[in-house]
Amino acid sequence: MTALRPLATVALPLVLVAVTAVWTWLAGTAPGVWTFPALLVAGTLSGDPVVRAVFSFADVSDERPAPEVSPWTESDAEADPVDPPLRGGLVIGALERAAAIVSLMTGMVAGIAVIVAVKGLARYGEFTNAQQREQFIIGTLVSLLWAALFAGAGLWCTTPPGPFGT
Repeated sequence: MTALRPLATVALPLVLVAVTAVWTWLAGTAPGVWTFPALLVAGTLSGDPVVRAVFSFADVSDERPAPEVSPWTESDAEADPVDPPLRGGLVIGALERAAAIVSLMTGMVAGIAVIVAVKGLARYGEFTNAQQREQFIIGTLVSLLWAALFAGAGLWCTTPPGPFGT
């Protein structure tokens, strides 16, 4: 899968977006029969590298100074366990972006609330530390914003007189 990931998450979405942009530029508007599925696939697949880039940008764990004195030495409380990142994020993120794009392109904006609620309820019991909660929030927001960008582009390219009309 790692050999196919750049093709699936970068090359294919770039081709789909480029074809849609050229078609829109030449014709004024692109047909929804092409644009909506093309941008659905492009937005769903291309969100993974974007979310990963934001995660690496947001990771300041090496910049945070370690406390000189542990707050747990004189307390009976225990520190949060350090668990690995949440599992299944790649598939969940793709499904989340696809559902958000479909919701926005069809005008069912309330679908975004359903997506966030289902995702939050399903993941709630898995949070064991602040890093996982932070990862969940950042991943969800970036994923939804990325989906909104593609849904907006799809609507913009298919609405007469089109983005390049007069």
